[in-house]
Amino acid sequence: MTLQSFDFLSPNVVKRKIAKEHFRKSLVKWVEDTLRPLEENSTYLGFAIGEREDQILDLGTIEKVINSMMPFTLLGTPAHDLGHHIFDALGGAAIISNDPFVGSGYRNDINAAFFGAMFHDCSTGVQHRYIDSEWQLSHAEIAAAIFFFNTQKILPFNLRVLTAYAIAAHAHMLKQTVAKDGSTRKIWNDELFFNNGRPVRLAVWITRWTDRLENGGDPATHLPRHAMASVDGAIVGGFDLHRVDWYSHNDQLKYLFTPEAAIYGFRAVDGGGNLVEKDGLPVFNKVPTMLQHLKGYADSAETSKVSAYNQHDDKSPNMRKLMDWKIAKSREFVDLVTNTKGVPDFEKFVKLMTLKSGKPMNDQGIKAIQMVRDLWNLNSKEDQSHWANGFGMGLKSYYQWIGVLADQIGKATDPTIKEFGRIIPKILPKVL
Repeated sequence: MTLQSFDFLSPNVVKRKIAKEHFRKSLVKWVEDTLRPLEENSTYLGFAIGEREDQILDLGTIEKVINSMMPFTLLGTPAHDLGHHIFDALGGAAIISNDPFVGSGYRNDINAAFFGAMFHDCSTGVQHRYIDSEWQLSHAEIAAAIFFFNTQKILPFNLRVLTAYAIAAHAHMLKQTVAKDGSTRKIWNDELFFNNGRPVRLAVWITRWTDRLENGGDPATHLPRHAMASVDGAIVGGFDLHRVDWYSHNDQLKYLFTPEAAIYGFRAVDGGGNLVEKDGLPVFNKVPTMLQHLKGYADSAETSKVSAYNQHDDKSPNMRKLMDWKIAKSREFVDLVTNTKGVPDFEKFVKLMTLKSGKPMNDQGIKAIQMVRDLWNLNSKEDQSHWANGFGMGLKSYYQWIGVLADQIGKATDPTIKEFGRIIPKILPKVL
């Protein structure tokens, strides 16, 4: 079976087809035949240079791509919904806008970065983000195929394949793993290299940078995303979250709103399900709270300690500036929740989750917010009191972050981002 554009006409078509083994095998073959060759630096460079290295994306083309992808983005699961795609689009555009390092790259690579940033999670309404380990391809490779075939009549081949490669590689696996069906899930070559001083494979890194801005550990966007994603993951796992004792099915959930960076939670068990003891005493797992999750992301963005994830951050002045904003807000937020108390207004957090989800919010998002409310109501008054000032800061930071992104995009010298900037007034109301 050879994949065709009609295989990707709608999310329902893809969802139906992907349940069949022969279609999954065809997807794997397409990835191997179409995308894997770009792991060779010379092949990737050839697509980056292309026949029309100076091609500029006009507003009409950008809008056609957005419209063709909209059925998929509207069905995104909580934390990977329309709001996520909008903030990814804004984040990618802000990074590219007037960045000297990015601007020294090849036009096709930059344009692929723009679309990769915007649509790298377009498949979560088809295959849920949290069942990536089921078989050989994750949501990333499936999203790559969705974009590639959906834009067949809109964009040239070289731009589509570069974007698809960036989308497939965005999940940033550090090692090869084995899926539940026994297949091997391989990593992607993400080497950033240079040709005559010009950076190549920018699309991969800008797509990842954009995703990390969304996951930057700050109260503006990551706080509501983490809460909704956590309960959504439990829903996918088959947990009945409406029961009074629902967190007994997923012990870590009950620690989300604990106002401590990390605590010791449920009893540890070994591979056979037996309780673990040390020196005759029970061993308890260290459970990451929501504050710890935010702190961890901020710590990982500090390039004083270079990691596989942040290794190229300082090459881009815009990425560094935007991430520094996130880090500062995260530090302030963790300190505020840890050390202050008050009378919490949970509706501020509900508003933050609602805004972040985007308009219109799908049924999955509405259900996730209700689950977060259920969880909040099970917390002690003492724990709840610590979030009083935090919820207010989160909502305030949300509007500030939109302003930071819009201001950066307004400074764009990049021709593609200048075109995209013309529709910002139409996009922002969906997250305001």
